[in-house]
Amino acid sequence: MVLSLSSCGFCNILSKQFYYTGEGGVRPGKNKFELAKTPYLLKEQDLIKTNAIYQFCYSWNEKELIYQKTNCNHINAKISFIRFFKNGRFLMNDLSTGKDSLEQYNNLKSGKIGYYKIEEKELILEYYSVSHAGMASDCGKYYKDKYKLTNNGIQLQAERRSNNGLFFGWTKVENAGWYLRKNIKGLEGVPSW
Repeated sequence: MVLSLSSCGFCNILSKQFYYTGEGGVRPGKNKFELAKTPYLLKEQDLIKTNAIYQFCYSWNEKELIYQKTNCNHINAKISFIRFFKNGRFLMNDLSTGKDSLEQYNNLKSGKIGYYKIEEKELILEYYSVSHAGMASDCGKYYKDKYKLTNNGIQLQAERRSNNGLFFGWTKVENAGWYLRKNIKGLEGVPSW
């Protein structure tokens, strides 16, 4: 009976693969991040900065039925951001309209969490996510993304997805938008994951 319930999409009820924080963030039930074994320590000369967020602005194109890059000041712009910490951790989230941006940048219990490292002038992010729009059987997956680094921002170059802890090979990403660096005063907080 348990096997049939699990295969019907109740994996999180039976095994607690993930949980939600009070602020809507999703967290894995058990930390299985590969990059958590030896967290990266940010160096002064690294291009990633902790006094900034990296943002990507996009909007929904009704004609083509796709999300596309847009100006951050556009009336319908959605803003996705990544915030890095010196101890090899990062927070990834979308800004909610009508709420103070700085409070959202400093809310470490929201969004997706993960670990990063810089290797051979490339930024590698590892994070956990659950598809909210997907099937009930989605128990969450670990993701790895590889970004190009510059002084002004980061751009997705390749991605890997896991299946039960086994990562597939890197898949190249074409024409990805840039997460542009935006310096922010007042960033605070220490990640607890």
